Amino acid sequence: MKRLPAYPLSIGMSAVDGLAVSTVITTSLVYQVETVGLNPLQLILVGTVLEATVFLFEIPTGVVADVYSRRLSVVIGLALTGAGFLLAGSVPLFGALIAASVVGGLGATFLSGARTAWLADEIGAERLPQALMRGSQASLLGGLAGAALSVALASVDRSWPLVAGGALFLGLALFAALAMTERGFRPLPAHERETFRTMGRTLLRALGVIRRRRVLILIVMAPFLFGASSEVPDRLTTPFLLQTITLPHLGPLDPVAWFGLSSYVTMALGFVLLEVVRRTVNTSSDRAVAGTLVVLQGLYVASLVAFGLATEFAFAMAMLWARGPLRRASGPLLSAWQNRFVPSRVRATVLSFGGQMDAVGQMIGGPLLGAVALGWSLRAGFVAAAVVLLPVVIAFAVLAGVRRSPAGAG
Repeated sequence: MKRLPAYPLSIGMSAVDGLAVSTVITTSLVYQVETVGLNPLQLILVGTVLEATVFLFEIPTGVVADVYSRRLSVVIGLALTGAGFLLAGSVPLFGALIAASVVGGLGATFLSGARTAWLADEIGAERLPQALMRGSQASLLGGLAGAALSVALASVDRSWPLVAGGALFLGLALFAALAMTERGFRPLPAHERETFRTMGRTLLRALGVIRRRRVLILIVMAPFLFGASSEVPDRLTTPFLLQTITLPHLGPLDPVAWFGLSSYVTMALGFVLLEVVRRTVNTSSDRAVAGTLVVLQGLYVASLVAFGLATEFAFAMAMLWARGPLRRASGPLLSAWQNRFVPSRVRATVLSFGGQMDAVGQMIGGPLLGAVALGWSLRAGFVAAAVVLLPVVIAFAVLAGVRRSPAGAG
């Protein structure tokens, strides 16, 4: 098969990735609540195991991508992600979900950092912000199809969306192995990568890059608080809607159809917001990027509190539809900004630090906030998650006052 140009290939892979992820996540928590019968703390623990795996393997796999091959790292990550979803959907037991989280978490570490680093090397850091935002939009479009597929499959059997999503990821891994180029990356010669000493040197270089740039330190540390708060909206939104708000019937359709409709609205709004950000934000200006992130994260925190306190179905859905696009728009903007400060030879490793900080945050914050939700109420869990995020808004407000270029940051 002929290798394809990196820019359009990345957009296409993002679309398929969005299709697969949406197929799984639109109804996966319905499967975990109704079929497997997990309680709020168990739902959080599934995510905590995932993040513990990320914590353990994020940096080593990032170093592998910088030393050996970023394309290989992406292919392995896609394959392991698919295998994890297949396991979760095939065995409806809490223990199987824990094992699937380990497999999927390992896959996520191979993808984290490597995918963005590969794209930056292939197309150049200057084109990266536009490519990431376009890729995120393509992922949303793929997700629209995935949401419909998920609802259709879950209406027959709650486990089928996970199996289908896993199969899609395995197919994408095979396609990536055949189609991805790797012209911008030069692996170390074989005689220089035979020991762990090389990996250690790469890790030390990455730490040095972060230490010398104060702006980069804040950017890398912010994911800790993202992670600490994220398990509540990621894991407890479904039981909150099912048990606290109660979903009305959507005509003759199964109430699970609400999750598909919600995905459609959220992704459509996310696409529009990403386009606004892409067209209006000067991604070469630290102040402009940080200021935009202050607005996006401030509104996200407000929507999270409002959702947790909602008593009416319509208001709860409105806040759910608001918070999703706000969160989605922040990701590519932050990733592209971070890449401006990182040299190619340690890019995947530095990006992995952000992933590890997110994992540590989820490992610490997830069980604590899960205990709050189980011991007090789901509403209390959402409010606590919003409080945890307030320092992120403050941190970006500080960064909005920093006037630096990548060359002079520090």
